[in-house]
Amino acid sequence: MKGSNLKEFFEKKSPLYVFSTQRYANEFYQELGDGFLPQAMGAGEFFSTIVFVPFARVVPKNVRKIFLLSTIANIENLTSELVFEKSFLGYLESSSFLFNFFDEMASFLIDIKQIPLKDTYGDYEEYLNVIFGIGEKYHQKLREYGFYDTLVGDNYEVLGEYFENISSVEFYLDGFLSTQEREILLKISKIVPVFLHIRTDRYNFSHFDFLNISLQSNFDYKINLENSEIITKEPAKDMGEIEVFGFGSRLSQSALVFARVNEWLSSGIDPQKVAIITPSEDFAKYLKLLDRHNNLNLAMGKNIEESHYIEILKEKLRSIKESPVQIKEHCLDWLLELTNESLQLARDKSILINFHNELIASYEKIRKIFDEFSYIETLELYLSDFLNFRINDVSGGKIRVMGVLESRGLSFEAVIIVDFNDQFVPNYKDSDMFLNTAIRKSLKIPTIKDRQDLQKHYYLQIFKNTRKIDLTFTNTQSNPHSKMIDELDLSQKIIDGEERYSIFPINEEKIYQKEEIIDKIPLDFVFSASKLNTFFSCKRRFYYAYIQKLIPPKESSGEISSILHQALNLAYKPFIGKTPNIDNIKKNVQDYIHQVKTNNGIDKLKLEIATFELADFWATEQKRASDGCVVLDCEKEFHANIGGFNFLGRIDRIDQLGDICYLIDYKFKSNLRVNPKKEDNSDFQLSIYDYGARSLGYEGKIKGYIYDLKNGKLIEEESFEDKKELLIEELKIFQKEIDFEITQDKKNCRYCPYVDICCI
Repeated sequence: MKGSNLKEFFEKKSPLYVFSTQRYANEFYQELGDGFLPQAMGAGEFFSTIVFVPFARVVPKNVRKIFLLSTIANIENLTSELVFEKSFLGYLESSSFLFNFFDEMASFLIDIKQIPLKDTYGDYEEYLNVIFGIGEKYHQKLREYGFYDTLVGDNYEVLGEYFENISSVEFYLDGFLSTQEREILLKISKIVPVFLHIRTDRYNFSHFDFLNISLQSNFDYKINLENSEIITKEPAKDMGEIEVFGFGSRLSQSALVFARVNEWLSSGIDPQKVAIITPSEDFAKYLKLLDRHNNLNLAMGKNIEESHYIEILKEKLRSIKESPVQIKEHCLDWLLELTNESLQLARDKSILINFHNELIASYEKIRKIFDEFSYIETLELYLSDFLNFRINDVSGGKIRVMGVLESRGLSFEAVIIVDFNDQFVPNYKDSDMFLNTAIRKSLKIPTIKDRQDLQKHYYLQIFKNTRKIDLTFTNTQSNPHSKMIDELDLSQKIIDGEERYSIFPINEEKIYQKEEIIDKIPLDFVFSASKLNTFFSCKRRFYYAYIQKLIPPKESSGEISSILHQALNLAYKPFIGKTPNIDNIKKNVQDYIHQVKTNNGIDKLKLEIATFELADFWATEQKRASDGCVVLDCEKEFHANIGGFNFLGRIDRIDQLGDICYLIDYKFKSNLRVNPKKEDNSDFQLSIYDYGARSLGYEGKIKGYIYDLKNGKLIEEESFEDKKELLIEELKIFQKEIDFEITQDKKNCRYCPYVDICCI
């Protein structure tokens, strides 16, 4: 090439290609082959490269957490007013959902002061305003140190010089464009043309309303962003060949995975063109366990939590907490000394030293702010930050194991997607969303359905970009397959995976024999209403829980109800024998809830919101008090003999109003089922209350009531006397041997902790 031509070649402008991930950009380069290649990058790198805030630098991810923790800890009365526990680990837990909220508001250019809280949250508005105040103080502290976090409004500039040798920006969009990102791209379109490349389908079709043009589903478009002109329109690819396999357990899915891996390696297929996709990252532990020939490579990296170094630090943290020591040096100097000493002892020092140096360097840049932290807090923060690192799987094989986000935009010859269950696909929880759907729609920001549909779009694109797809799922009543299988008319393709693939050699066919458990109730067995309810819901569950005494993991789902019960008990007890002062009781309940500790900030927030759902309850209580209601007892324990069997129970509250003795059972549920028919033996709670009250000496006209706390309604059990007679009749079953059979009503299995034992 002559000199003049060479100069002309290098001065010639070329497009800049922007993809959803760097992996997508790398695949783009591979397809182009040798020669001079155009510039390509991932979307994250693109926005961080071409946008800057004058006289400020972006705050590192781990450092932003330190600033937020410092902000939260220095707000007076925050723990008594709102949702944070007064502990450093509590702050760490709370920081994640706050960052999600702040980032989303900034990226969609939402002024948090203008969010319409009044109509939606009512009295809770003042509490949410405290969270908004945290954001303001957090950004103020960042500015003091010369940092900025997510871009806010138009406080940024686009680096125009970057585009001097670029003819256009070819932006391959495979997700949401936030309002902020759209604004940035529109500014760039004033410098060079910006073309959006989008693929529409049933799940993401509504995400492009901002273009203000009519689009059709299942097409690939190239659109000029500046004027929304459609440059090209091509029909989208069809889905590849899909097979769907159901297995009896998560682990069993691995049998198909390794069968396919052997087929791929034997056929000589390019390992870069196959992948195992895991909707839930924790499935990788099964694959690593069974990967005897080291064929798999974890594209997402290996979890660092099980490293020897982390074990050493956790042990030191436990020791310091149990036996505090007086330390005079600065907490960062102490941390550096402690971690250097621990690294020397660690077997994996060479792998982790760079992570360690990166963290210490980031802490040193803001050394002054650590004056506010204790030694224990500093070590807890270091551990929390360290666990965010991933170790590259350099020892792995050629077959990649990746998450759905890593697979965006890639094309494959064959993939296996495991865990294709409703629990994981789509894998987006409502607890990840801070504002409700109504507010989100009014603000024009993604709802939880939008987020779920986006994940489904990612999976559908895998189906269209792959020639052969295997889907596997755990086929149990409690964890059904993903609704996507039905939505894409794939349910008729479901095959019993257990019949074709097995992790272990199959020597002979084993005929399934249903387990039969026949036994008697122990003579000294003590019944309760909940035990009886369990028995009539599922005899097998009753057997495991109360005869075998297999203690299940503690559930958090009923925590709010339990806390409310305790709060009401403590608040009403001082008024036993009196007409209650409801204003006084209401204040005491709210004070108790403000002070109670929960596992995390989200649970605390839900509990605080629950107090405002008691508004109708307090109104009903005010009226009952004005009518002369007297509290006779609260959380009253009783022992009673019913039908020859011993019962132990506790009545939530006993009131007297007129000549009626009220036996009250509190319920805090959204869909409360009341007034069961006489023939319904699923709930004898109030009948047992009656026998218990009479054993305590209560006589006369006694009635049982469900107190619907959310709606403030006292609901009388209409079949009260009939249910007492039915209870005596039903108890006769315990006089003989019982077949503890599995329930036929499978909805009872959905949240049962013993479902795996039953093989449901």
